[in-house]
Amino acid sequence: MTVRPALSLMTSLFLGSVGVGSAYAANQDVGHSMPGQSNVQQDMVISDVIMESSDETPNIYSLYFTLKNNGDEPHLLTSVTSPSCPTLIGHHSDQESTPGTINLFTHLPLPAHTTLVFPHGGYHLLCMNSDQPIQVGQDVSVKFSFMGGATKDVTVKIRKS
Repeated sequence: MTVRPALSLMTSLFLGSVGVGSAYAANQDVGHSMPGQSNVQQDMVISDVIMESSDETPNIYSLYFTLKNNGDEPHLLTSVTSPSCPTLIGHHSDQESTPGTINLFTHLPLPAHTTLVFPHGGYHLLCMNSDQPIQVGQDVSVKFSFMGGATKDVTVKIRKS
């Protein structure tokens, strides 16, 4: 049996909630849910979404957020995408990037009744290679996709770090 890097990561993540920023989310279910995945829309809550620009790294933006599974079934995050970010990769503020880190958000297990926080100083996403520079104050849409095809769309306003 193969253990993915995300499983060992989850044991070390800080579980809790950080009350910063606000985002607006829309739900989408393609109607082809897999067994145990039909409740993704009501189970999963995406909150505390922040996207920041930095003078130190032009055209690279940091995306922080909280994922909460309120349901009785585990779910699997299979991707995070944005039309404003041709490349969205996993990153840790204090660690070297590895394939496991970079691809973390393509196979992230979300156990039942669990909150995972991706904060400043820890694991988060980097938005890179934007064709058009993203401006502070601009709204950016971000899509979180789950096993079985369900998605949640979040709109976040860019802010200065």
